Amino acid sequence: MNESPELLPEVLIVEEGENGVRLDVFIAARLKVSRERAKKLLQNATVNGAAVKSSRVVEVGDEIGLTHIEAAPERVPETESIQQRAAQSALPPIIFEDENLIIINKPRGLVVHEGAGETGSTLVEILRAHGRTLSSVGPSARAGIVHRLDKDTSGVMAVCKTDAAHWKLASDFAERRVRKEYAALVCGVPRAPGRVEAPLDRHPKNRKKMAVVASGRMAITEYSVVQSWPRFALLNVNILTGRTHQIRVHLAYLNYPVVGDAVYGGLNRALENMPSEEAREAVQSLNGQALHAAHLTFEHPITDEKLSFHAPMPEVITRVIDALNSE
Repeated sequence: MNESPELLPEVLIVEEGENGVRLDVFIAARLKVSRERAKKLLQNATVNGAAVKSSRVVEVGDEIGLTHIEAAPERVPETESIQQRAAQSALPPIIFEDENLIIINKPRGLVVHEGAGETGSTLVEILRAHGRTLSSVGPSARAGIVHRLDKDTSGVMAVCKTDAAHWKLASDFAERRVRKEYAALVCGVPRAPGRVEAPLDRHPKNRKKMAVVASGRMAITEYSVVQSWPRFALLNVNILTGRTHQIRVHLAYLNYPVVGDAVYGGLNRALENMPSEEAREAVQSLNGQALHAAHLTFEHPITDEKLSFHAPMPEVITRVIDALNSE
């Protein structure tokens, strides 16, 4: 039995920071879909009431009308659907595993746990479907999760299998005994290493975004330049706190938005300043921010052994770096 067809959002309005890119790139970034998918959605689309090509550059205030209707998937029992979907998903690359911990290299595009509007399999569901028992601390949908990475951020992530490991490692994160280092490709070039101490909370006007807000929770980010080009830099970023979107918001606050980050201004600026068509295409292929959790260092929560893990940067980010180097 099929459900009634699902109608996509009828109108998308281009906001500040989203202008200056092709229509298909805007749709891909806003709806979190591939560019090929975006082009299909635009077959019957309008901009300000008129039919346009997918190559049209959008401007602030443009109203994009989407009338494409998607056939809804066949209805199956929810629990069965979740289990089947997760079982069919590949297990993320495992860097280390024992009876207490799993250290994975989280791929870009994988959601860690349930959230509003997410329909794909989550990391928690996939680990369970592949036979992993996770800690029971907190809500079931967040079993084993002591820290998280954004959907489009890749890299090293720890998941706890036992309650004892969960409680101890969560305490170590809270007490800043865990070192989390990220690689971030940003627009602009910082002149020297820096440290940001600025409180974060929901954006007062856009609840899907975070912002530096005086009444928010304090967040601390340290950074240094690893490599630079005329208008871009690769940073090593160490976060001493773990707030939602922390690195992305803090770097945008300093006017160094992460390349490809459509939410915080890093997509438009990167496309405007990339030195070649090859580099621009590499940025468009990101479909998200060029941010990667490269290193994670901590003491084993049960044995006290010092552990340090590294995940290589994904090809989708190194492609942008290679394009910059070629110039």
